[in-house]
Amino acid sequence: MKYNVLIIEDEKNQAELISKILSKKGFNALAAASKKAALEAVSKNRIDLILCDYKLPDATGLDVIKEIGGINPEITIIVMTAFGDVDIAVSCLKNGAADFLTKPLDLEELDRVIFKLLRNKMLVEEVNQLRRDVQSAYSAQNICGTNPKFMNEVQKAVKASQTASSVLIRGESGTGKEVFANLIHYNSDRKNMAYIKVNCSAIPEDLIESELFGHLKGSFTGAYSEKIGKFEAADGGTLFLDEIGEMSMGMQAKVLRAIQEREIEPVGSLKPKKINVRLIFATNIDLETAVKNQKFREDLYYRINAITISLPPLRERKEDIALLLKYFINKFNISLGRAVKEISSDALDRLIKYPWPGNIRELQNIVENTMVLMNPEDDAIYSRNLPEKITSHKIPGAHHGPEGIQDINSAINSMLDNIYDSGKTLDIGNFIDGLEKNMIEWAVDKMKGSGVRTRTAAFFEINEKSVRNKIEKYDIKII
Repeated sequence: MKYNVLIIEDEKNQAELISKILSKKGFNALAAASKKAALEAVSKNRIDLILCDYKLPDATGLDVIKEIGGINPEITIIVMTAFGDVDIAVSCLKNGAADFLTKPLDLEELDRVIFKLLRNKMLVEEVNQLRRDVQSAYSAQNICGTNPKFMNEVQKAVKASQTASSVLIRGESGTGKEVFANLIHYNSDRKNMAYIKVNCSAIPEDLIESELFGHLKGSFTGAYSEKIGKFEAADGGTLFLDEIGEMSMGMQAKVLRAIQEREIEPVGSLKPKKINVRLIFATNIDLETAVKNQKFREDLYYRINAITISLPPLRERKEDIALLLKYFINKFNISLGRAVKEISSDALDRLIKYPWPGNIRELQNIVENTMVLMNPEDDAIYSRNLPEKITSHKIPGAHHGPEGIQDINSAINSMLDNIYDSGKTLDIGNFIDGLEKNMIEWAVDKMKGSGVRTRTAAFFEINEKSVRNKIEKYDIKII
């Protein structure tokens, strides 16, 4: 991107000199000789940076800073002052100027200051764009699903994001609990603040207190320096405690106190610290049963259970599998450099009828594994591409699997018996060609209309190029 730099300077020779220097550096230089002309330039152009002389015919640099800052505070302003005007420079900096330069200008210093400020501006823009991209990625519109129960939980999460209440997300492993935590945070008024995630089950029992609340130097063996805990790191933002059900009873009591009192005590400290944290919890265990079995504190359970989101397992939302497959295929097309367009009806049927103990996470892994191992020329996923655990899973009532093939084999054996018993012989080459031709003709007739070759390829689990070759080989007419 080419940056626009506005030079506000009433000395024509000085303005032209700076313009030439900036143009040689690749900037688009604009000039204004007064505050009035500068305001007009700002209203008509995208201005990234301003070089403003302090003494102008109709105003001071300080006036320019205040007025332009009120119009567009994102514009970076550098003030040019006479040598020795330190008080003026300080006043400008206090009112929003990013830096100042003394006259006569040192061209190397001018180059250094402009480069530093525009580099910082670019980094800020990149961070803001990344933040916008992340927030967009975790909008409710990007959640794949049509299942009524699931979509009800999505709407509940959107409503929860507009509050400061604690949220408990429940669901089996792999159902998307973290996705929902992300949705809640990035749609809340804390979306530009810290977002800290902690997997409680992944932290050893003797370290979790320090991880959550921090510690002072020397508070225990190995505490060689002070450490800020996750609660404090998330201050002003959101703390996501995943697998809260795996936390020990002792730690549960300390977390409960932090929630109730809105304060923490680092290990080794007697001085509590106030915190402002939005808490999101997640678990894959039955907390009610855990409470009955005295493995989870009842008071903590009711404290974190202000808003509950319950995610159904994938086996209860089979209608969403096709949508999820499309999403993951597009995702891995990009990351793997593939061009997979579709999935065969048989492969889809097998995936729909698979029980999915690992839920969405397992489905994602299956799609990635399949697309990695597929032949590069394949543009569709067929049953033969799927892992054995999918293809070997018995589908009740299926007629296209092993049982269907067995029926076809029985019919062929019966026909061969008849030919043999009649004393005739069989040209196997012609027989296979005739059988193949008959099958292709049947499919072409059965699947009349647009995309007949694509649908025939999908039915027989071969690529479309092979179908075209067979249609040409057997001179089959497509109506």
